[in-house]
Parts: sequence; structure tokens; C-alpha cells
Amino acid sequence: MKKSFKAIGIIATMGIMLVSAYLLGTTQAETITEVQTVTETREVIPDGYIPLHDDIVDMNTIVDFSATEYGLQLYFEDGSGYFWER
Repeated sequence: MKKSFKAIGIIATMGIMLVSAYLLGTTQAETITEVQTVTETREVIPDGYIPLHDDIVDMNTIVDFSATEYGLQLYFEDGSGYFWER
């Protein structure tokens, strides 16, 4: 009987503490609104493309590549290619 009164008392105390903490948190919280203005413009490069010397490369046109310790060689459908040094 004593244990059940003690358990009920502990549960009631924890419940009161939880409700009190919630009420204290909601009444004391202050809403801060901050407005930020974007002043920078960025170029969006579509998926499947990579930037290369102020140009973009369509990665779907690459037919082969070779990677070495010195860089990356890309081979395109038209026979041309690019070499990127490390």
C-alpha cells in the first residue's frame, strides 16, 4: 500500500514538473524574426555538366576517360578531349 502511494506521488510530481516546464518554456520564449537579403547571384549548372575554363562540359558526351597520378583525361564522342592536371 505504501509503495503504491509512493509511486502515485512520484508520477504526479513528474507530471506537474513536465506541465510546469512546458508552460514556463512557452511563456518565456521570445520570437525573433530576422530578415536576410540575398545580394549575390550564382550561376546554376545543370546536373550532368561540370565547369571547365569558364565553359561547361556535358558529361553525357564523354565516351572514355583515363586517370593517372598527374591528372584526368576525358575523351568525347567527337574525338576531342580535355586533360585536367592535379
